[in-house]
Amino acid sequence: MRILTGTILAAFAVVFLAAGDPATAMSGKETIDKRKAFMKEKILKPYLVAKKFAKNGEGTAADVASAARALSAAAPDITKDYPKGTGRGDFDDKVTRALPKIWEDWAGFQKAAGVLGTEAAKLASVADGGDKDAIAAQFGKTGKMGCGGCHKPFRGAKVK
Repeated sequence: MRILTGTILAAFAVVFLAAGDPATAMSGKETIDKRKAFMKEKILKPYLVAKKFAKNGEGTAADVASAARALSAAAPDITKDYPKGTGRGDFDDKVTRALPKIWEDWAGFQKAAGVLGTEAAKLASVADGGDKDAIAAQFGKTGKMGCGGCHKPFRGAKVK
């Protein structure tokens, strides 16, 4: 019985290890679509909550704090769906805006995602205080240093 159990477990291990990382098991186009969906849902959506408050006074400071916490929590996951071979040069510029510099400067790309997380956490803390002007100022830093810190060096222009 032990030999049979060991054989079955070994077979499962081989199948599991052969599957590898789920991001690389997907096709490149599927991975690109997955990361675009992640960015829209987990990054852009909470960012827009903060933007509407900072720019137009829509919503509440509590909404901003909640959204900023969600944004900060999601930031470390940004780099997960960027396997090599899923950027411009591998795919048409209309399919992805990911520049080859991502893989040339992987540490810089990871650092940029970290800065977004840090700035969004600061935004949540400031929003907890309720001061609209302070929230707007930190929102500006989050956009410039967080989003811009990644988009400017690592994201290409949109192609129609």
